[in-house]
Amino acid sequence: MGKKRKRPAKEDAELRSPLQKRAKAPPNGPGKEGKKVGEATRTPGDHPVLSRYYSRVVTLRQYILDRLQSCSRSKRKRIALFGKKPNMEASASTARIVLDSTVGREPQLNGKNVQSIAGLLDSTLVGVVHDASQGIQERRQREFATFAHQSQNRSSPANSDAASLQGEIVDFVISNLFNRNFSSYRKPQHILVHGFQRAAPSLFAPQECGALPITIPGVAMQYPNQNVTALKSAPWTDVLALLGQSGGDIMISLLLDCGIFSCLDRVKRIYYQISGVPLSELEIVDTVQSQLHTEPSRVTRYLATGGGGKESILPRSATGRDDKAVLHKPNSIIFVRRRMLYARPALNAKSAVRFGLRHIHVLNRFPYSTPRDLSHTVHVMKYIFPRQFGLHNVFTSEIDRRETVQPFKDYTLREEEIASVERQRRSRLPSLQIGAGESKESFKIPKRLRGKVVELVQKLQRSNKCCSYSELLRYYCPIEETKPPAFSVLAQEGLVDSENGTKPFALKQKSCLTDHSTPASSVSAFCRAVLQRLVPDEFYGVGDDGKSNRRVVLKNVDRFVRMSRFESLSLHEVCKGLKVTCVSWLDHPNSQTGVSDHASHKLSLPDLRKRTEILNEFIYYIFDSLLIPLIRSNFYVTESQVHRNRLFFFRHDVWRRLTEQPLANIKSSMFEEMKRERAHRILSGRSLGYGSMRLLPKAVGARPIINLRRRMVGKKTAILGPSINSMMTPVFNMLSCERAKNPELLGSSIFSIGDMYPRLKSFKERLFRQQGCRKDDQSHNRRLFFVKLDIRSCFDTIPQHKLVALIKKLVSEDAYHVTKHVEIRPPESCSSSKWQDEHPRQGKPVRKFVSKAVSAERVVSLPELVANGAANRRRNTIFVDTAMQKDHAVEDLLELLEEHVRNNLVKIGKKYYRQRNGIPQGSVLSSLLCSFFYGRLEREVLGFLDCDDTILLRLIDDFLLITLKADIAMRFLQVMMDGQPEYGISVNPSKSLVNFEATVNGIKIPRLLDSVLFPYCGNLIDTHSLELHKDRGYVGEYSAFDVSDTLTVESSRNPGRAFHRKTLAFFRLQTYAMFLDTSHNAPGAVLSGIYASFVETAIKMYRYLKALPTRARPSTGLVVKTISDLINSATTLIQSKRPKSVAPQPKPDSLPFQCAVKRQQVQYLAASAFYHVLQRKQARFVPVLDWLDHIRRASRPTTDGQAVQMRRIIKAGNAIFDELRY
Repeated sequence: MGKKRKRPAKEDAELRSPLQKRAKAPPNGPGKEGKKVGEATRTPGDHPVLSRYYSRVVTLRQYILDRLQSCSRSKRKRIALFGKKPNMEASASTARIVLDSTVGREPQLNGKNVQSIAGLLDSTLVGVVHDASQGIQERRQREFATFAHQSQNRSSPANSDAASLQGEIVDFVISNLFNRNFSSYRKPQHILVHGFQRAAPSLFAPQECGALPITIPGVAMQYPNQNVTALKSAPWTDVLALLGQSGGDIMISLLLDCGIFSCLDRVKRIYYQISGVPLSELEIVDTVQSQLHTEPSRVTRYLATGGGGKESILPRSATGRDDKAVLHKPNSIIFVRRRMLYARPALNAKSAVRFGLRHIHVLNRFPYSTPRDLSHTVHVMKYIFPRQFGLHNVFTSEIDRRETVQPFKDYTLREEEIASVERQRRSRLPSLQIGAGESKESFKIPKRLRGKVVELVQKLQRSNKCCSYSELLRYYCPIEETKPPAFSVLAQEGLVDSENGTKPFALKQKSCLTDHSTPASSVSAFCRAVLQRLVPDEFYGVGDDGKSNRRVVLKNVDRFVRMSRFESLSLHEVCKGLKVTCVSWLDHPNSQTGVSDHASHKLSLPDLRKRTEILNEFIYYIFDSLLIPLIRSNFYVTESQVHRNRLFFFRHDVWRRLTEQPLANIKSSMFEEMKRERAHRILSGRSLGYGSMRLLPKAVGARPIINLRRRMVGKKTAILGPSINSMMTPVFNMLSCERAKNPELLGSSIFSIGDMYPRLKSFKERLFRQQGCRKDDQSHNRRLFFVKLDIRSCFDTIPQHKLVALIKKLVSEDAYHVTKHVEIRPPESCSSSKWQDEHPRQGKPVRKFVSKAVSAERVVSLPELVANGAANRRRNTIFVDTAMQKDHAVEDLLELLEEHVRNNLVKIGKKYYRQRNGIPQGSVLSSLLCSFFYGRLEREVLGFLDCDDTILLRLIDDFLLITLKADIAMRFLQVMMDGQPEYGISVNPSKSLVNFEATVNGIKIPRLLDSVLFPYCGNLIDTHSLELHKDRGYVGEYSAFDVSDTLTVESSRNPGRAFHRKTLAFFRLQTYAMFLDTSHNAPGAVLSGIYASFVETAIKMYRYLKALPTRARPSTGLVVKTISDLINSATTLIQSKRPKSVAPQPKPDSLPFQCAVKRQQVQYLAASAFYHVLQRKQARFVPVLDWLDHIRRASRPTTDGQAVQMRRIIKAGNAIFDELRY
């Protein structure tokens, strides 16, 4: 009897969820075998992307079984075993029985259909956020019955088969989605409503010829939705038939409450969303759960209500409703340091720089008046404590993304908001009387801000009025300190240092603009001095604890100033260590008695939270509304082309003088000034806005940077409009479509360094075939001639009218269909380390919005794009379609292109300029337009280069010719050096290079000497064997600046995890297939490149570790784990690299990739590299060095020849970095 009782349990095991079956971990380590076992035992819920957005991820079969818990065991068993190999023959009869009892019609099922249904059940994933309640399900049943009855009345004879029932269910879901969204002018966020809209009254008129039919009451179709069509057809109709009588309820819940993902590639686990709220609109599960003091998110509420309520999933700012509290904790509030970059100076009446806080700052607009007049003081308090006054703030208010692109709003001006709140208050109190002489603004002060706070704010106002910003700036940031002895191309001319235009000074000559910058230490000292004079000490507290609080804040001010470009500081980090009890002005007004024994004073939890809340507001005001405006109004802050992430601070008067002549040269050579009235007339008559220009310091001089990605404020509203580049995206998609169809129009263009590899490899194979050499020779007998040319001001010299005419000729369609989709994938660190196994819910998925254009006559769906290879096919990627689909007439696109090229407006200061020649720099179209235009040059002028023993490469304007014939090389030099006025081409001889003696037009071309490695775009090409190496000549430049200038240190959230992730990224960013292919490069060259990459990674890892605060530095165990994961990741990465196909070159099938590097070699090189770098600091890394030595000994070469080779590689690699200080 006991054994018989166990049989049902055995059958239940087939019905159990895969999540309940725990697979035993393989006993072996992270090798290949262990990885395969892990892949085999992986469950659907382990998908690294879907598991971040859904609380439960199961297969479609398991979802159905979970919903059939109340059904009979036999029914659940039939579905669980449907399509299984031992039961394949019985599956068709099972489906007939179920369908016969449901709709009364037997389907024609065969083995192929059964496999299709079973494949759908097992490959489709279902993401569940919340299950609908019983009441919601019952209401849906009643609504669906009514909808089905109305549908039958509208249609001709009623059909009762599964296909018609499935069609009614899908139509009901679409109708329900529109009905439950109260807003009449916004679409609900759901995949199934793409292509549908609310039907206007005019659409209910008799259908015109060619119009799309209206099958859903109140809903009209704009264009066919492929997902709706798929759900209404087989095998989904067969799945509904398989479910029996409860199939309708399950299918409705599946479409309304879940996300459905169809499998596109089982091996790579690539999925495509066919139903549900778009994955790109959902919040991460951890983020939703971590918001303890907030209401559920809008999408979460939308799903939880099941459409029962009228809840909108649109941003509240778009719905017109009042904002509800959304608490942002201090660790999620990041100071927006980007606001202090590229600021313009404030000028006085004499056009001299005015130092100090700008005139629009609230402390200058509302200065201290009299002790009795509190109007200005209360107004300033509303800026300091907006949360207490019920105004918009960073703690409880949502950010309207239509108003700002930054994480938080800029609160420099909030007069409109204050006036609006006051009007609302008065409208609620119509009987409120305003006495004579009283201001219309309310003076009501929150209870916790009465008493001492008012006095301290008045003291703050008086301090601002008495503070001499100019004198402090002159003392802490004198111009003399910014001038180390050097030489310069800048003229020695006077500058104005004060507001009054007195005290002229002269700049010493220096070689680089950055030599005139003010050191960050001086800027920090100036800011701290101003804050100490501006902010009363009582704001920080009394006694020793108050002094400690002030030191903590000023220390973080220094840290804020010294941070690199992309580093961030959170409010939590600043407030860490602050003592609340010593801040007497936070006491309740009834208990404020001056200095008290705060150390022994015990606070209730609500009182402590309220004090912390107010103190956090004040600290945020210091950094956001005092420190950042102070830096903006006194310094021009920018990065440089040489130092990358390091920020430089220039006094505004110094920067104005330094850039006066370069700006004048740029204006005269590139632009023509346009009158303001004409510029406004042009801008008002077109959708395109204008660009803004800034100067980026270089090693010598400055480079103009034109920003076309900036979203411009609307003409009549404060809502941000689209940027110029976003408006030009359809044109870019059109040109990309033509590029894919006719790649020969681009000539020899390459769009990345990686594109150079397959072309060089194909050229080398061709040379070997011609000369009959073996591939393993890695060289040939004949000499190769190299010519590298650089075009002067490429983008600024292209004739505009000829470029526009060329583009008009190459377009081949009358209209283009443009779509946009989202690609969501896990972060790089998740797939390249073992960290994810320990913390599976860490790391935010990466979203990428991609738009494509195809012929309007041949529209292709997103799954077809993925299948054809036109979209990215990276592992674990989720594809989500969007509702953005539009047909563009080619005439409209060409007109937009011509307006963009021929009327490119740029605003410099307060004046408008039009680019007189060339194409807009910074435009999304620039590279593609240049490639098409120079492709025509190659066809018409450089046709003599089209031969088997010659190859031409061109990255934008950098030409590289490799040929076996000296006469072709000289002819190419002669043609290009003569210039091509028709194409605006003029060669810069100083930036050109050849590997042979050449003189053209009396100009001797620079020649490569004492080396066989020819530099080209950051790479080195062997002039004998065409081997590829990474050009590490920049290592010598590291001696001129700190390696840490290239790093971005994260110390706020999970610093150990960031250290681990970035260390792996340091190596990954240096790993390209072209450096690892041993069929193209010699094995020794490949190993040398790998070792150099490991050494550079080790140096950056050490510098990153040293830049971390002491409390955030990783432990020895984490350092060892990071290096170990790096070795495993490097081995996997090196073996997985494959070349990408680049048209019109042959596909990689004809050029096989080979990498004869073994794991043991990678391990030995990595351990040797890290040992060499860390042994300089051996006192700090004794355990790590012992572990590295053990790894190095365990993986050392086994033969003398390999040992000699490794010693040579390590010695040569160390010599590259030995002169580098780190």
